[in-house]
Amino acid sequence: MSALAQTTDLDCAKPHQSTERAICDNAALRALDARASAYYAMLLEAKPAADTKVYHDFRDGLQADRLAWQHDKRDACGAQLSCLAEAYRNRVDALRETALEHLGLTVTAAPAKSQPSGPSIDYKNAIYRIDGKDVTLLEGQHAQPAAEGSSEQDVTRVVEPPEHAMGKLGGRSTVGVFVSQEGAGSGTFYYVALVFNDGRATTFQIGDRIQPVGISINGDDLVVSYLDRKADEPMAVPPTVPKERHFAYMNGQILERPPAASAAK
Repeated sequence: MSALAQTTDLDCAKPHQSTERAICDNAALRALDARASAYYAMLLEAKPAADTKVYHDFRDGLQADRLAWQHDKRDACGAQLSCLAEAYRNRVDALRETALEHLGLTVTAAPAKSQPSGPSIDYKNAIYRIDGKDVTLLEGQHAQPAAEGSSEQDVTRVVEPPEHAMGKLGGRSTVGVFVSQEGAGSGTFYYVALVFNDGRATTFQIGDRIQPVGISINGDDLVVSYLDRKADEPMAVPPTVPKERHFAYMNGQILERPPAASAAK
């Protein structure tokens, strides 16, 4: 934890740049920032068998790469949420690959208390309840003819990226994902789905042709971030308006929290 505190310079108590404000105001981006910081802290705290020049070069390169990424990738996005989400996802992937290349290193920080692993949830092969109908996804997708004898298909699929979120809602282990449905019409409708370990999922429609940004599960609060359009903008306009909505899982349903309740939570 001390290493993590030392490696992140994102202070949400007093963010100065527009980039920092955008990250601090978005739960999904905060989660990505924490994940990137955790990988960086792990690599920074790793110690080799011998304190050699190779190790010091590795440490120096790691620190220089972090500063370059912040300036050239993260901060270059300004307050654009989709740009920031992509920059962070790429950063996490790069740090993960670096960690895998240095499996011979050991972490000197005290290990966290082990937590019992939750049940494995195969969200790509599950039954999704969408608009009152069951849709069975295999390997993250389901397709069927739009009408009898039609060559057009209605396609339902898991949307990744952004990455799925794991947590507990209503005392049940769950995975939160975005799901899209598109067919012969012009729309692509997006849903948030909660998949449980019984292989079934409940969903909530978010909007038509939005841009998913992220999902996070905080306690019993499900936070959904995405880009939408202004009320008077046509569908042809790319979504650029950031939105964040809070939901709760109650009695087998996803219910949206009123803004006041979300703020007070």
